This record gives sequence, C-alpha cells and structure tokens, in this order.
Amino acid sequence: MTCVKCKGLMIRERQPSVSSSTIILRCLNCGLIIDPLIQLNRHNQMRAKAA
Repeated sequence: MTCVKCKGLMIRERQPSVSSSTIILRCLNCGLIIDPLIQLNRHNQMRAKAA
C-alpha cells in the first residue's frame, strides 16, 4: 500500500486504544494515519461532491 500524501509505505497496525479489533493504516515515512472513520468521512465527502 502506498501513502496518498508522500507515496511512502503504509503498514497495518492494531489500535488497542480505540478498539481491540480496529486496524489502522500508518505511513512509515510521514506518519499519516488512516482509520475506518477517516475512510468513511472521505468517502462521504467524495459522494457529496459528485452529487
């Protein structure tokens, strides 16, 4: 997976502080974090712009 911000390597991590089953994506280069809520919000914004 490639980071959308810096094109670095994204890795999957468990985030026990949020939930025991939550998996986030984190960029090793810039530290960008993408979690399920961020993905949902971005998806909703794209749909709203398209409509």
